[in-house]
Parts: sequence; structure tokens; C-alpha cells
Amino acid sequence: MAVGKQKKGGKGGKRGKKKTVEPMARKEWYDVVAPANFKTRQFSKTVCNKTIGIKLASDNLKGRVYTANLADLDQATGKDQPFRNVKFAVQEIQGRNLLTQFHGMNLTADKLRSLVRKWCTQIEAVIEAKTADGYTIRLFVMAFTIKQANQLSKNCYAKDRLVKWCRLRMTKMVQKRLAKVDINQAVTLLTQDILADSLFKRCNPIVPLRDVKIFKAKVIRTPKFDAQKLLDSHGVIPVSHEGETKEVEEAVEA
Repeated sequence: MAVGKQKKGGKGGKRGKKKTVEPMARKEWYDVVAPANFKTRQFSKTVCNKTIGIKLASDNLKGRVYTANLADLDQATGKDQPFRNVKFAVQEIQGRNLLTQFHGMNLTADKLRSLVRKWCTQIEAVIEAKTADGYTIRLFVMAFTIKQANQLSKNCYAKDRLVKWCRLRMTKMVQKRLAKVDINQAVTLLTQDILADSLFKRCNPIVPLRDVKIFKAKVIRTPKFDAQKLLDSHGVIPVSHEGETKEVEEAVEA
């Protein structure tokens, strides 16, 4: 027999079996809460490992990003709300509630593709604007030219100087408008198309436009974290329903 080999039937290896633990038994459920400028506050639920030793649940939760559809958050009749997704980042934990702040926004791919057509000029602008409370937002604006009344030409291409003029006016207008508002008011301007409608009114005299959209926005720089400002932006936080949380935990364990 070769050296080092073990005879069959010998008592080798691990003795006994490792005890299996249910993974969901050491997790907790949390409610994701949107700021007060949205009608639906608790728009999602999430799980996280319980605090064990030096591993805190708060360290695992802070910084998470959640995406929600604007139609589910506002429940209004805006024509573009079902095609717009809003991202929120967790900044603070209060009990079983995760307090979030605006992190980004974008139009869905099917909506963007429906806007593109032939025989016109697509005008795009990338704008960085700073709000009054120190947030820096990068906005991506899109617009398309349209035929004038009684136009016989097949296309409606715009000249380069007019495109540059539109882009310059958009940049100045967005930076001036967002410099006067805080982050929550800026989110209202973006989600309700108030800012996009103002851009359309100001740029349409330069060249006839259609479908002026802010198709993407993201927060690229944030000020120093202030818990009091975050609580003020959330206002009265809805009470989480412990019964619903228990039902979810029981369903998962089953």
C-alpha cells in the first residue's frame, strides 16, 4: 500500500454533519421611503442582515440605490410619467424606514426610440447645474426640429449656428433656474416637465421644435450630509405596518 493512503473503512474526514441554518432567519425587512414631494412615500421593501457583532445593518443599507416608476410614485395623469424612472439613494435609517434622497432620473428606452424620426435635426445638450443647497446635477436635454407651417421641403434640418444658439440658451436657462431652488424643488421641476416646457417656450422662437425632453438626470456631487435637512425634506414619515412586515417574513420562511 502506498505511503499516506488510508485504508477503506477508516475513521477519516469530518465527523458529523454541519448544521444547516435558514438564510432568511438572520435578515430583517425595511421600508424604502421617498421624500415628501412624492405622493406615494413607501414604494418598496428590502431585506438586510441583522446587526451581528461589529457588522452593523446600517453600514450595509446606506448608499443603496432603488429605482421606482414615476407613475407609481405620483399617481397623476401626466403623459410621460409611466415612461420615467426615478432613482433614490439611502442616506439615513430611522427604525425600519430607509430615508432616501433623489439620485437620478431617466426616460425608458421605448419612449426614447419613439421620439426619433427622419428628416429632422436632433439637438442635444449636456448641462451641469448647481442647486441652492449644494447639489450638482448633470442634465441631458434632447429636442427635435419640426416643419414650419406651409413648408414644402421634405426635411427640416437646422443650421449649425441655430443649434449652437439653442444649446447655449438651454444651458444658461437651466443653470439660472436651478440655482434658485433646493434639491426637492428641482426634482419637481424635472419630474413634472415644468423646466422642459420653459425650455420649449424660450427655444422655439430660434428654430421650430418638438418634444423637448430632459431624458436623463443624475446627481454627480452632493453637499456634506445634514441629517436635519434630510428630515425636513421628508416631513412626517408614514408609520410602517408591522403586520405587513411579519406577513412578508412568514411568506418568505414558508
